[in-house]
Amino acid sequence: MVYGAAGAGTRAMTSSSSPGFSLMQEGMSYIAAAELPCLVVNVTRGGPGLGTIQPSQGDYFQAVKGGGHGDYKLIVLAPASVQEMVDSVFDGFRLAEKYRNPALILADGALGQMMEKVELPAEGSLPHETPSWATTGKSKDREQNVVTSLFIQPEKMEGINTHLQAKYTAMQSEVRYEETMVEDAEILVVAFGLSARICMKVVDLAREKGIKLGLLRPITLFPFPVARLFELSDRIKKMIVVEMNAGQMVEDVRLSTNGKSVVEFYGRMGGMIPTPEEILHKIETDLI
Repeated sequence: MVYGAAGAGTRAMTSSSSPGFSLMQEGMSYIAAAELPCLVVNVTRGGPGLGTIQPSQGDYFQAVKGGGHGDYKLIVLAPASVQEMVDSVFDGFRLAEKYRNPALILADGALGQMMEKVELPAEGSLPHETPSWATTGKSKDREQNVVTSLFIQPEKMEGINTHLQAKYTAMQSEVRYEETMVEDAEILVVAFGLSARICMKVVDLAREKGIKLGLLRPITLFPFPVARLFELSDRIKKMIVVEMNAGQMVEDVRLSTNGKSVVEFYGRMGGMIPTPEEILHKIETDLI
């Protein structure tokens, strides 16, 4: 349904929670190959399997590595507040339409049920016109529009893939992240979404003890802040990645630092949320 609506030039979005998003993966691959802008929200819950309805970040790999078949990428935004979830809808559509690519908001069960004050963007602040490539019916004024992901000839399919990879490279200009007390940090914690929100308290607790801890929060999970982490690893030789999973984003952090920093991991699974105190204990035990 999202493919059809987006193909006709309409803004289209849908949402689900982990197992439901898994069922969409074939469609996500089709949409990426057909270069259709759309927005999908995955409010992640504990798994694998049917799991629990409690919050998790176990769908990171699925989101940023391409959960379906083939060489494709989603634009992935990771909000850490209800306000950012609202803003990410608008930002997601802007990016999706700029690059003709599906965008994903990766949240979790806690953010999905959280109540906070928000400021809504002004009505009409994201204008939309039917794009020239849309399948809006036969027209005497233009060639027939065709939207497809089927290219039988391997030479044609390789050309499509080469075009997509160039587009994903161009997306690197859209990297977004937030830093907290990184200027003088001797230890860096890297976390996204709800985990990053918890780690802001960890930074405060550490600073009270004289530990120079900083926080880098990726806002775009794809594109990932590789260049910034590589730059910071010249100065900060100890990092810890905090996630609500068995260790997923930590792999991208280690790739980004390219062995220049020690990168530890702390995670909780199955819907368990780490506390600031236990994260700080991990830092004090393994990094000091």
